[in-house]
Amino acid sequence: MTSKGLIVVKFGGSILNGGPAIKRAAEAVKKEQERDRDVVVVVSALKGVTDRLLSTAEEITLNTQPEVIDHIISLGEEQSVRLMAAALRLVGVDPIEVTPSSPSWPIVTDDTFGNAEPLLEECISNAELGLGPLIRRGKVPVVCGFVGRSPQGQITTLGRGGSDTTAVILARCLGADELVLVKDVEGVYTADPHRVEDAKLIETLEAREAHILASAGAKFIHSKVFRYKPNDLNIRIVSSSGGLNGNGTLITGAVPRIKVETYSKPVTELTLVGDTLSNPEALARITLTFKEKGGRILSIFAIGTFTKLVADLDPNSFLNLVHSQIENTSNLKALSVSEGHALITVWGTALDSEEAVAKAVAQLSKAGVDAHSVLVGKSSISLLTSWEKCDEVSRSIEKTLKEI
Repeated sequence: MTSKGLIVVKFGGSILNGGPAIKRAAEAVKKEQERDRDVVVVVSALKGVTDRLLSTAEEITLNTQPEVIDHIISLGEEQSVRLMAAALRLVGVDPIEVTPSSPSWPIVTDDTFGNAEPLLEECISNAELGLGPLIRRGKVPVVCGFVGRSPQGQITTLGRGGSDTTAVILARCLGADELVLVKDVEGVYTADPHRVEDAKLIETLEAREAHILASAGAKFIHSKVFRYKPNDLNIRIVSSSGGLNGNGTLITGAVPRIKVETYSKPVTELTLVGDTLSNPEALARITLTFKEKGGRILSIFAIGTFTKLVADLDPNSFLNLVHSQIENTSNLKALSVSEGHALITVWGTALDSEEAVAKAVAQLSKAGVDAHSVLVGKSSISLLTSWEKCDEVSRSIEKTLKEI
């Protein structure tokens, strides 16, 4: 849509915590323009504003309709748009405020108030027709994050992570080169840098790795972003204290909606009876034995008095070795072996919440999918089934989960 590079930049509420912070954000946008890049800005409500609006609404009445709540809390984003636009003008940038009442408003959703789903085709059309001409004229659209508008014109909100969702949809619709999410840390770390002193910055992450972290509760990005991220859009996580083209963490690639993968050969399930959790050294010796003898552990699940291991190994070669560990450990009592299974793993953006995973498991059960055992993760499902039936079961899973 433009002969120059285009970036979409999202500033969250924790960054927009006062006048000086908003001015710094505006100066960062100006520097990108000076680098001959077009910029679209997405803003959240200032820190604490949404909570105050909700609290005030609840003081008036506890029975406020969801559509009214959405309209009320959208005022926080509109405030941020106007403040950011004012700061951009102050530093010599030509902004245009884009709120749900604007003719150029791009985000169209269904009417699920409080957690609306974007209607992607309508968003693409609106972004191209509404924002495209503004960008080509050198203007910087400043867009409300978190907020949508239904086809009937009602204001909606996008639920948790809504501003991230707004930003990635705009980046996708406009063919942006990069989406920049501005945070209060330098990027993604090996652990939470607010809690772990020697946490290290990660320079690059694959989209699937970032999706797993986000689905498990990491705060640097919302997992919903990956529903809309195309493969060729890079996402960069940067600090508010650095430039928008700084180092940070670069996230590349895409996450499929649903991916069904079968391990390449039959696997063995070992069940250990006994309290392995109070004697982790015994479990460590068993897993080390597997590695030394060429086996590969694919999954471990332990609870109470039993532990299940799924492994790529020949049970005849390992049975005596594992049994010797049980004999030498007082709190391990017995083991059983079940072989000839197929390990099927299901993952993707359709399973980016515990509710979605639970719904998928229920649908697989209702459809009668033949599974010997099921292991549920934060954003994935693993099943054991007969090796002879693995192709049939994989097709059944794909068909069952196609519409979730």
